[in-house]
Amino acid sequence: MGEKTLQNRSKITALLLALGLTMAACGTRLPDSSFQSAAAKSTGNTTKSGALDTGTDAATGDVAAATGDASTGTGTGSSTGTGSGTGTGKTGGGSGPAASGGAGGANQASDVGITADSITIGNITAENGVLGDAFAPAARGLRAWTAAINAKGGINGRKVILKTCDDREDRSRDLACAQQLVEKDKVFAMVATNSRALGGASQYLNDKGVPTIGLPITNGFYRYPHMWSAYPSGYPRDGNTVGYKGQLYFQTGIQRWFKEHAGATKAAIFEYDINESKQAGDAFATGFRKEGYAAVTVYTVSFAAPSFDQAVAQMQREGTDIIMDSMDDGANRKLCDAMERRKFSVKVKASTIVSMGDAVGTNYNDTCRNSVYIPGESSPYTNVANPEIKAFRDAYAKYQPGLPVHQWALEAWAMANVTKEGIEKGGAAPTRKILEDYYRSLNKYSEKGIFVGLGWGVQDYSKDRAEHCFTMNRWQDSKGGWVQATDKFPFCYPDAFQYGSPALEQGN
Repeated sequence: MGEKTLQNRSKITALLLALGLTMAACGTRLPDSSFQSAAAKSTGNTTKSGALDTGTDAATGDVAAATGDASTGTGTGSSTGTGSGTGTGKTGGGSGPAASGGAGGANQASDVGITADSITIGNITAENGVLGDAFAPAARGLRAWTAAINAKGGINGRKVILKTCDDREDRSRDLACAQQLVEKDKVFAMVATNSRALGGASQYLNDKGVPTIGLPITNGFYRYPHMWSAYPSGYPRDGNTVGYKGQLYFQTGIQRWFKEHAGATKAAIFEYDINESKQAGDAFATGFRKEGYAAVTVYTVSFAAPSFDQAVAQMQREGTDIIMDSMDDGANRKLCDAMERRKFSVKVKASTIVSMGDAVGTNYNDTCRNSVYIPGESSPYTNVANPEIKAFRDAYAKYQPGLPVHQWALEAWAMANVTKEGIEKGGAAPTRKILEDYYRSLNKYSEKGIFVGLGWGVQDYSKDRAEHCFTMNRWQDSKGGWVQATDKFPFCYPDAFQYGSPALEQGN
């Protein structure tokens, strides 16, 4: 074992965010203060005026009207957050509550954002920013869902109105987006949020009692009772403390699977020299050690200017056969380029969920591409044998034509379906309480075979062993792209090691 710190003092020319590597809903998130300002990259999704981009999404895309004002600034914190697998989530299985609440008869204006003929939902996604449109797939998937559901008559006869806001990865803009959506647009719930800056609004959204289901790029999803992670955990979420007693919990199923099914024995973990990245990287390393790997080496690289050639040379000498990281996708490609220069390959190059899109076929070189694995909590978007995933693909092609397909888009679609089911529990009179009671009641729920198992019930983290369920996806040119590498969905270990890591960011 050993730790190598690689520093490069050259001028910062571009900085990228460390995105979440889904490892039982664990990931790396870097603070906004780590980034220099960068020109926003326009994706053409909205028309813009002033400092805040908002839009009302029509059936086939955005009809946007920019309003409001937001101060600029990068804020001060994101997170390295984790969660844990929650159950087996058999295809089509799991449990939800019996229909309850609501009222019969004609539709009622029963809560904020609900009228007799419409339901207004909101979304904050960083569709532009330092990382360009890296987060945008979530908003795209939600737009496809909205158009498809309205084409079928909406929810209980109500048309779904989708209000979106692009926070450009900026925390002050994120808060302004939330205020716009809650106070002016009167949204009923937030669906499929996806931004590293959501910490700017998490306290506000929780205080306002707005149900918020989304991708856990910040620790707010592991702290606040009105925030619901797409990769759920069993934390108390009391509003005061992140995780369980300030700890974020990991299980070792991923490391065990790589050892048993890929034959990996010597691991390298790459982390940045900032706390958020180190938290995840060090936790990953602990998992490899608990699973008895012959060697576990941690490489700490400069966040400002990562350099990998020295590390690659050492890995080549030591016979490293698996790499896992808590860095961003751009750094992963640089690492792969350094491996290409030395013609060094590994059995497993575990990458991040942000990379799980069609672009891997062109963005990763020959040395790395077919060794890229991505652990996850949802069935791959290529699994069109699943009727719901096929419906997603058809709607996405129709309503988001020409845009690349990505796993986040599928997960946004599934989150919207779960929200729809919760709204339907209210019949003619849905309320936020009925929706959150529905979320709260779920146990090992797969949402038509898409998720490993949704459920937010409080778990016992005092045990050093726990069930860990996940799916493993990998890229294979010979099979046309992403395939499910596990022989079951989900794949579960009943006795993975469980351990905690201090939460270094408070979700707000």
